Amino acid sequence: MTPFELAGALLATGSGILFLAALAASIVLIWEWRWALVGSALLLLGVSSVTATLHGIPALITANQWLSIVVGILLLGLSARFHPTGIVTRANANWLLRALALSFLLSAWWVVDPGVRAPLFSQVETDLLIWVALCGILLLSLTASPFFMGIGFLLLLAPLQSIAPVLMPGAGLSIFVGIAQILIALACAYLTLMQSAPVANQHRVTAPLNTPVAAQPSAAPTQTTQPSPRPVFRRPALFPARSAPATTAPSEPQPETQTSVEERA
Repeated sequence: MTPFELAGALLATGSGILFLAALAASIVLIWEWRWALVGSALLLLGVSSVTATLHGIPALITANQWLSIVVGILLLGLSARFHPTGIVTRANANWLLRALALSFLLSAWWVVDPGVRAPLFSQVETDLLIWVALCGILLLSLTASPFFMGIGFLLLLAPLQSIAPVLMPGAGLSIFVGIAQILIALACAYLTLMQSAPVANQHRVTAPLNTPVAAQPSAAPTQTTQPSPRPVFRRPALFPARSAPATTAPSEPQPETQTSVEERA
C-alpha cells in the first residue's frame, strides 16, 4: 500500500467518514483563519486519500492532488500571515447565524433524503462529497473576505477533484482541477494582501453645506503706547504747620438807601 492508501484506510470507515463531515462543519462554525487552514488541509487530503483507497487511484494522480492542495493552502496561509488585518476588514456572519444555517441544512437533508449517488461511488462517499461542497457554499455565502472565499472554493472543488480520476482516468481532468485550485488560491491570496488595513476611529465634526463659514479673526491692530508723563516732585514746605494767611473775598457793593440819596441832593 502506498502512503496515500494507508492514510485512506484509516478514514474509509464509518467513524472516519463522520470525522471528515464534522471537520467540514467545524470550519463553518469556528470561523478562525488558523483553524480554517488546518481543517481544510486535513479535510481535502483525507477525501483524496479515501478516494485513492476505495478506487485504486494511481499514486502519481494522488500525489498531484496532494501537491495542489498543499500549494493552495500554503498560498492562503502566507497571505494571512503577512497581512492578518486583511482577513477581518469586512464583517462576517456571527456564530448564531452559522449554527442556524448548518442546522437548517442538516434538518432539510434528513427530511428530504435525496438519495443521490454518483456513478461508481457508494452512497456514503457521495453524501460526504455533497456535504463538503455544501459547507463550501456556506462559506462563500456568509462572508465577503477573500481568504474565506478561497477556503470555500477549495471545498467546493473537492467533489470534482475526487470524481475526475474515477470517471475519466485518462483524460487528465484531475490535473486541470489541481491547476484551477492553485490559481483560485493565488487570486484569493492576492486579494487578501490588497485589503486595506482598518483605520482607527477618528472623531470628525461635519457641518451642513449651508452653514456659513466663520471668518478668521484678523490680526489685532498694533496700539502705539505713549510714554507716561514724568512725575513732578515738589519740595516739602519748610514750615508745614504754618497756615497760609486767610484771604477775604471782596465784599459786594451795598445798595444805597433812599435816605443817603436825599442827603446828597
